[in-house]
Amino acid sequence: MEGHGRDGQLTSRPALDAFHGITADGGLLHTTSQYGGVQTYDPATRATRVRATGLDQPLGIAVRPDGMLVVAETGAGRVIGVDAADAVTVLAEGLEHPVDVAFDTGGRCYVSDDRLGTVLRVDEERPVVLADGLGAPQGLAVHGDDLFTVDVEHRRPWSVSLTTGERRVEAEEPAVGLPPGVGRRPDPALFAHGVPGLAARFAGLAAAPDGSLLLSSNGEGTVLRLAPHA
Repeated sequence: MEGHGRDGQLTSRPALDAFHGITADGGLLHTTSQYGGVQTYDPATRATRVRATGLDQPLGIAVRPDGMLVVAETGAGRVIGVDAADAVTVLAEGLEHPVDVAFDTGGRCYVSDDRLGTVLRVDEERPVVLADGLGAPQGLAVHGDDLFTVDVEHRRPWSVSLTTGERRVEAEEPAVGLPPGVGRRPDPALFAHGVPGLAARFAGLAAAPDGSLLLSSNGEGTVLRLAPHA
């Protein structure tokens, strides 16, 4: 984590270990680690609290309105919750490859599955498909009545109306996923030659209060701001 020292020079300090998914919650940051952990970091005190360990490739994370942390446990094909007492509850299972989670203003949970090409709503009984045929949707964000996701297969962000189901392409070919003509490689190992390996590619998405989208372009290591439609 970077900051500025007394002499104005850019400095860095350790804060989070191999974090992958991240979400803000007031003054706290909740993160997932490719090594199976969920943590809460307090920037004010620089304290890290371990919330869960031993998970199978946890990735996307969001905060439910009641404060529960909800995580896409990608390797296990399920969505889990971590409550205030750090107890883990399975909210949905039997998924193919869930990668991100998000909530709408009514507290309903959505999850993207980049192998099935779907975005699902996590109901109490079973996940319900909200939209399919999306290629490989990864990052999720909700703003108002629209859910946004980024399809890394066809390199385009989509919006899906939560009221009508109508879909719209928000941008064409941002630098996400693999460039055209480049074949998919096996996922990197968690450890290589005794040292931590590379994290799996993930294109994250967040919605700003003005309706613009912040997109992590994992194809080039940048963050893009997509302005909302007029």
